[in-house]
Amino acid sequence: MRLQILVITTLLLLPSLSGCVEEAAEEQEFPQFSAVADDYLTYNNSIMAGAPYIVMFSAEWCNSPCYSTLHAIWDAQAELPVLVMSTDPAKRAGGVTLQQWHESANAHDDEENDTGVELSTYAFMKGDDTALEMDITTPGTTFFINSAGIITDRHEGLLDDQELISSYWETASQ
Repeated sequence: MRLQILVITTLLLLPSLSGCVEEAAEEQEFPQFSAVADDYLTYNNSIMAGAPYIVMFSAEWCNSPCYSTLHAIWDAQAELPVLVMSTDPAKRAGGVTLQQWHESANAHDDEENDTGVELSTYAFMKGDDTALEMDITTPGTTFFINSAGIITDRHEGLLDDQELISSYWETASQ
């Protein structure tokens, strides 16, 4: 009888214990991509392999939170490798070329005679196919990817917390 009570009690408690054991997060590889950027270079997984990098899904017409996030990443640590991929499938979304889009992002922090920061290590390119594959429907989503091509962090919306950016980058760099 005691054995039956013990078994029944154990069975009743098991559902409440589920979730007590933390499962390791499943690693997600950044999908295959290849795109020509505003600097006329082709970027793809092979070229980016071996070093961490950041991908921000944006659009030629996305000023906020996109430009603010791009400059916050630069302010957290200048000259990180950042691929800025447009979610807009139009060849010249808003009538803007990739080069004009990059110049517009550079000018985001300009004030009168101060030209501000030039996002010189950022490459602007189309990425609508990659965005669709990753189910990105709106701009403003940022991924930190390690040297093996594994996504280490994903952030949606404005990312302007310097400590959080540094933490994401540190994780991707391990």
